[in-house]
Amino acid sequence: DGSLTYPNARIHAPADELAFWLDDARMNAAPENGRAGFVNARRVFNPILNAVTRFVGERELVPGITSIPTKGHSPGHHSFVVSSGSAKILIQGDVTGMPTFFVRNPGWHSLFDMDAAMAEATRRRLYDMLAAERMPVIGYHFPFPAVGHVAKDGTGYRLELVHWRSAG
Repeated sequence: DGSLTYPNARIHAPADELAFWLDDARMNAAPENGRAGFVNARRVFNPILNAVTRFVGERELVPGITSIPTKGHSPGHHSFVVSSGSAKILIQGDVTGMPTFFVRNPGWHSLFDMDAAMAEATRRRLYDMLAAERMPVIGYHFPFPAVGHVAKDGTGYRLELVHWRSAG
């Protein structure tokens, strides 16, 4: 019915990401087959735009959730570190589409990355950090169970998925 499912939820979005997707000139200049992202962003954000808290850069949004700029896939792309005590996990968005290719070969470029050079630099910076800290990572496009660790492997990295155990 168009009403908010969680009307009291706090909504945060990267200011530069919102500015990009809500820019009329950019949408009108995009090829016809490239406008879906603009249309979807507007469908989601326009009804709630006044309730959105925009943020810039790395910062703690709420206790235990910190934004990490991971630009390249899109102009304002961010990932998030979720922490509790000394435990941390990184929730990456589209830093890596298919980990089989882009974790192992961070210098390869996807046509979905809007700035290929920045996307590569972001992958290397992020995966160096994850490998050094042995911080677990959840990836949107990772195979089940979609959580693991990144390890250095030659000039690239290796994704070591966690072992799945049924609760039953």
